[in-house]
Amino acid sequence: MSDVKKKDVEKLWKKFFKEYADAKVKKNSKAKEYYSLGVRINKITPNEMDVYAKFEDYSSGVTVSLCYDLGNNFISNETPNEYNGAEEFTTEFLNYVKTFTLEEQLEEEEKLLEDLQDDLKDAKKANKKLHEKIEKYTKKIQEAEKKIEDNLSEQESLTKKIEEQLTTVKEFQDKVKNVGK
Repeated sequence: MSDVKKKDVEKLWKKFFKEYADAKVKKNSKAKEYYSLGVRINKITPNEMDVYAKFEDYSSGVTVSLCYDLGNNFISNETPNEYNGAEEFTTEFLNYVKTFTLEEQLEEEEKLLEDLQDDLKDAKKANKKLHEKIEKYTKKIQEAEKKIEDNLSEQESLTKKIEEQLTTVKEFQDKVKNVGK
């Protein structure tokens, strides 16, 4: 099995076995394997059997080794009915693990989607604020342009008054020069 961690597969095996065979799975730490004794899995055989499972890490996933002990022999291609049932049972477990893996990936993808949606919401909010700033600055520019127009009118008016005052000053200068002449 690829894209899955050994500890997850071990947990899933216990859960799957409990749901499917209504049996507890025990761990033999020395042998690094799991086992269930006196189990009935009707898909394989109506008789009791012992089931052994071993999980090992490899480069890109986990290998699963399952042995089904019928008491007098292990399931093999020499016991075709049980062998087919064991294959079907094993396939169901693999699908169980695949479903778990896909659900975990789905959760991650949903989290990424949620993050992207939050980012979009933030971007829209920032865009709105920028438009509000543009509107505010546009009003300020319009106000400044109006003030410029008013200022130019005032400068024009003052320029006329200065010209008039210069004429008046020149007249008085001439009068001062002409006193007594």
